[in-house]
Amino acid sequence: MKSTRQHLFHALVALLILVSPASLRAQDRFALVAPNGIAFSEIRGYEDWSVVAPSFRTDNNEVRVILANKVMIDSYRQGAPGAVGSFPEGSMIVKIGYSAVKSQSFAAALVPGVLKRVEFIIKDSTRFPATSGWGYARFLYDPLKGIFTPYGKDTSFSQECYACHTIVKDQDFIFTKYPSR
Repeated sequence: MKSTRQHLFHALVALLILVSPASLRAQDRFALVAPNGIAFSEIRGYEDWSVVAPSFRTDNNEVRVILANKVMIDSYRQGAPGAVGSFPEGSMIVKIGYSAVKSQSFAAALVPGVLKRVEFIIKDSTRFPATSGWGYARFLYDPLKGIFTPYGKDTSFSQECYACHTIVKDQDFIFTKYPSR
């Protein structure tokens, strides 16, 4: 006959099997891929990219931080889009969206609240000829689970993203300008 201690030991072993290290591990967001094949890993290191500008979306009450890789920042600084033409191949822009909340310290200020999404755009004319050389990806963030999920109603993002970006075709399909500093 087993002792209470042995029963507790077996119960603990069973619990440890159910809660394996794989289930305790944080999500590897860089392993995620959008419906059109763009991998989150393509923007690895984006947290250290330069800020282009902040933005505020009134339609979904979202504060966004717009970042760009070195290729795109250099192009912005040289006058793109416009004076020097369009953005070069390899340009990448990231939009990090947060819920907009009133600052606890300064009620007149809206500040980032909960992370909602990370979206990015990559200039690669070979991969994305149907969307004027730009590829789009969106990853929604679930703060309760602490995970990202690829999101896209249409796999090419031609209706979701590209259709809106055609409004700024004369700016090489990029809404955010690089303001004076």
